[in-house]
Amino acid sequence: MFVGDKNRINVSSSQFADFIENGNLYVDKTAFIEHMLRDANDVLLFTRPRRMGKSLNMNMLATFLDCKKDTKHLFEGLYIENSEVFGEVNKYPVISLSFKDISIDNYKKELRNQIEKTMDKYLEPGQFGRILSRYLNDENDYSPTIIRELTEVLFGVYGKKSMVLIDEYDKPVLDNMDYADFAQLKTYLVALLSSSMKDNPYLGKAVLTGVTRIAKENLFSGLNNVVVYDVLKPSVYDTDFSLTEEELLELVPENKIAGVREWYNNMRVGNTLLYNIFSVMNYLRDPEAKLKAYWAQSGSETLLARLMNERRTAAIAGMMEDSPCRADVILDHQLNLEQLKDNSDCGDIPFYTLAVQAGYLSFHRTESNAYTVFIPNKEARTVWARLILNGRYKSADTRLSDIFRGIHETEKFSRRLTEFTSMVLSYNDFREQDEWVYHVFFLGLVYSLGYECKSNLEAGLGRFDIFLKTHGFNAIIEFKVAKKDADSALKKEADAALKQIEEKEYWQTAKGSLLPLYKIGIACHGKKCLVKTKLHK
Repeated sequence: MFVGDKNRINVSSSQFADFIENGNLYVDKTAFIEHMLRDANDVLLFTRPRRMGKSLNMNMLATFLDCKKDTKHLFEGLYIENSEVFGEVNKYPVISLSFKDISIDNYKKELRNQIEKTMDKYLEPGQFGRILSRYLNDENDYSPTIIRELTEVLFGVYGKKSMVLIDEYDKPVLDNMDYADFAQLKTYLVALLSSSMKDNPYLGKAVLTGVTRIAKENLFSGLNNVVVYDVLKPSVYDTDFSLTEEELLELVPENKIAGVREWYNNMRVGNTLLYNIFSVMNYLRDPEAKLKAYWAQSGSETLLARLMNERRTAAIAGMMEDSPCRADVILDHQLNLEQLKDNSDCGDIPFYTLAVQAGYLSFHRTESNAYTVFIPNKEARTVWARLILNGRYKSADTRLSDIFRGIHETEKFSRRLTEFTSMVLSYNDFREQDEWVYHVFFLGLVYSLGYECKSNLEAGLGRFDIFLKTHGFNAIIEFKVAKKDADSALKKEADAALKQIEEKEYWQTAKGSLLPLYKIGIACHGKKCLVKTKLHK
């Protein structure tokens, strides 16, 4: 069931009120509120692949529970309005934190800022008490027990136990395992989570979301009351995130369903096969849009790429064949961070567990911990294609790195990159002859160098193909496919790519950087490529 206008699709907001108040299309997931409030457990962790609606669900939950707001009207006509738990609307203090964007360099201050906003929202001067007052008066106080103290004060003021919501709890640790300060970050987060959720008499419920299920000894040390609902465990929550078959049939025209099913289906959660809601909504947002990899373009597979080796590359390459290829593997329900930090220490069990939890592989259970895994859809295939390229062309890394070191000589760089690309590109790597083939190919090569990359993100007046950042320079790369392999046709498209970078102002993504910025236009046809480069002034 959905509400709002099917033609008003918002893919950038995770604020529940934005959808309802603006009449945007909203797929009704308010049953999640009922399921959570009926759950007998106090600390709930939901792990789902990225872009499956976790942040929107958490904001919806906060909007429903928040005792400082009157939001009852926002839920009119939705499932929850007719639920017996609807009487709980606007009854609780809510401590809502997001770990999504906290950085390794400033995480304590960034979390403190979120906690301070909660204090300002719920407490008046004179209500803080001794400990919270001392905390607020000392800007260098980053006590990891402050959430527990806050729940006690809120209970004294409102007479209600607090609801603690933490979105993307695992992102800081997964993103920063290679940093020298990782141990301190992990220690701090362990203390923060444990003090607020273990034996806290002022905690109503805690709800956490993330992509992976990290082992208790890694992040939930001492917490024995965490109940995990992951993708492997069937539960009442199976359909509370992303898009079901029934919901899809309400939204997608009949003549487009087969294509959508082929590209975005088969992401299994428990006993249910789901569609990637982010990709489907992006596709529906533009009636003339082609089926393509929206989800795959929106994130990074850095950790998964690091764990690829020759054996795993060969196994995944086998799954890329036309006939569905599957692998029988053992999966663990939880991930040990120590195993993920070093490829040499990472066995196949954590590798495939990570791939399944993150949505890059789907699965069928065969017995206790034994599963058959497979690539779920065409969109996921594009990710694995990129990762396979990363492994397959390792031998070319040094030469590619040498080419980029000479990027300041734009004519020589363009000629050398053209020669290199034509040499290593095999058109048999992909079945589909379009711009994305070359985009994925090149992204895989650049990832293998360890450069920082962004792909298909908004900048200036449009979306660039690739933004490349190194210690010495930045680069914007735009691809075009020529209709012929003649030099004149390739030159025309390479010039068009450079013109697009300039006219769409893609260079805005590097605004403020003191590093030189190169604009790179790459035109391709079959194995033949032509590269043109300009230094941005």
